[in-house]
Amino acid sequence: MVNKALFGSSGEYREPASVPSTPWRFRWPNTADFNFNYYHLLEINKNQSIGCNNNPQIKVAIIGAGIAGLTAARELFRCGYTNIDIYEASHRIGGRTYSIAVEGQHTVLEMGAMRMPFFPAPGSRNSVLDYYRELFQITTQPFPDPGSSIADTGIYLNNGCGPDTQNPYPKPRLDIWQKNGGPPNPLFKAVYDKWVHFADMVTSVCQEFYGQDGWEEFWHNVVQYYWDKNFRELVYMAAIDRYDPSKPGYFGGLGMNEAESKLFYTIGAGDGGWGAFYDISCLYPMRTLLFGFGTNHQLIQGTFDGQGNFAPGSQYQQRTTDSLEREFPSPGYVGVQTFAECLFYQPVTSEFVENVSLYEASKTKGKYDVNLYLKNPVNRIKYLDRRNVEITSANLESPRNYDLVILTPTTWATEMGMAFEGFDPKTQLPFDVTYSIKESHWISSCKVFYPLKERYWEISGCPIPQLISTDTYLQGVYGYAVKNDPGVLLVSYTWEDDANKFIAESDRSEQLAKQCLDELDKILIECENIKTPVSPYVDTSRPAVIHWAKMPNYRGCAKLYREMTWNDDYALLRYNQKYSANSGLYFAGEAFSVEGGWTEPALRTALDAVIHAIANTDGTFLNGFEYSDYPKYDDWNPFDRKPKG
Repeated sequence: MVNKALFGSSGEYREPASVPSTPWRFRWPNTADFNFNYYHLLEINKNQSIGCNNNPQIKVAIIGAGIAGLTAARELFRCGYTNIDIYEASHRIGGRTYSIAVEGQHTVLEMGAMRMPFFPAPGSRNSVLDYYRELFQITTQPFPDPGSSIADTGIYLNNGCGPDTQNPYPKPRLDIWQKNGGPPNPLFKAVYDKWVHFADMVTSVCQEFYGQDGWEEFWHNVVQYYWDKNFRELVYMAAIDRYDPSKPGYFGGLGMNEAESKLFYTIGAGDGGWGAFYDISCLYPMRTLLFGFGTNHQLIQGTFDGQGNFAPGSQYQQRTTDSLEREFPSPGYVGVQTFAECLFYQPVTSEFVENVSLYEASKTKGKYDVNLYLKNPVNRIKYLDRRNVEITSANLESPRNYDLVILTPTTWATEMGMAFEGFDPKTQLPFDVTYSIKESHWISSCKVFYPLKERYWEISGCPIPQLISTDTYLQGVYGYAVKNDPGVLLVSYTWEDDANKFIAESDRSEQLAKQCLDELDKILIECENIKTPVSPYVDTSRPAVIHWAKMPNYRGCAKLYREMTWNDDYALLRYNQKYSANSGLYFAGEAFSVEGGWTEPALRTALDAVIHAIANTDGTFLNGFEYSDYPKYDDWNPFDRKPKG
């Protein structure tokens, strides 16, 4: 579903009227809670570094070689922090940006993040991801979201009997949401219209305040009305006809009845069904869907030149080894994982390092002391003294000491796998922080993939839509491809309870994949307007399945939160600001954000850790940026206040 407040009827992006009051703020649309223009910071330091390390002896440990860990490592390395150890529990880099190559294709199986927001488009220079996309010359294409203008979407409900349980179709069928048309059924249109009415009202009002000095107060008024409600309550909450400025921050709800709510569960709000998120805080979909995370998603192609030719970077298809000489996968430079690979393998340019990548630095001992330790989980972090934190890991003979430690794993993996010792419970690792780490909510997700032999949605006479949303255990079905590839089929994409149904099948991935493909064939054959199986277009010999909840290094796919957890979430958001100077410990990664499930928060929290690390180790910021330019999270508490109006 297209956000009309950002796109005209033609689908072209149009600039909002509101202009940020300072270049250090992103423009609309962007994050609701913490507006700092990291793109501007990186851009003005493009040929230099964010800051200068004035003590070359400082030793840095980074736990986790995902997007957050590699971003922190790269930017600190640029600043002259050249003694860096990166610890990674798995056999690979990239974390939950996990792209599995398909032989003979540039299209990959995106097992983790697969559709990226750019706030709102590549080239808008309004996100960190866009900065690295430009820097590494990574190309994209529009992602085929359900109900969007990119691809036709089939909707399968009630065993094919349709959305109206009182007047079912006489024979099973797929409702087809045409990519250039509106909802295919009056009941779908009623649901669509209620979402669009609410979304347009919120976005049109918010963008007037966004980036201005009064934004924080306005956002806090929004929070006061909604922070104690889950998404299900917002769906049922009575709608209002128009926004009333005398009640700032109040937009009512979606105003759906029970039947409409069940449809919304399946068809969602523009990127698939949202029913799995009904029981999390309604602030999460508001923070994401309405502030740019759900707009104009992009599929990451990889590194291609201006003529569309594949242009892989350093170490492509070469033997790569970590600092213990253990071999690990070489970079492929296709898919979302391209960002992680470029961060690690592409040369760093600054006044402190000589055109060398982190990987090359890990192989060049003497001038640099950079190490990557794969299959090496950290199991203990011990505070000894200021700028003296000891790390014990699985495969190094003895503990090692560091001036600062950047922690990036998921909070559940941290709780289950690491012991924290010696940290003062008041000034370094207080109860509200440890409580939030333990009580944060991680959602499960399962993906079942097959490579395709050809693009069924482009074959003349083939009636199968590229995308299918169902109320069956398959939930979402996606076909996608880059360049001239046959592409891939995500035959089942599930979240939360829908994904938990598959956990018992985790030891029989091939059987689960076959079961999902057979179920999809059954649906398509039974539908009177399709009567065509998809399996003839599928390479059934190469299925791939992932259950993120079953992976001990992650224990979930994305961090969400329940209603009334504002203070718990902010305990993690504020940690670097309040405690890192005393503890030597820094939080980075999507696990410490409030927009879980996206790559952008991992990048931003990594840069937050870098900025605080420079400030806390007596470094110097460059090119006109001062630490005083960096905003701070205040101690606003929704328990203590009531909304105005």
